[in-house]
Amino acid sequence: IDKRTIEKFEKEAAELGKGSFKYAWVLDKLKP
Repeated sequence: IDKRTIEKFEKEAAELGKGSFKYAWVLDKLKP
């Protein structure tokens, strides 16, 4: 996964008002 995709997730999470939760969920899903 590239940095741009991560930044996109961060922006979307912040807009949803659940930044830390969604970001943690995304990172967990990306783990091999």
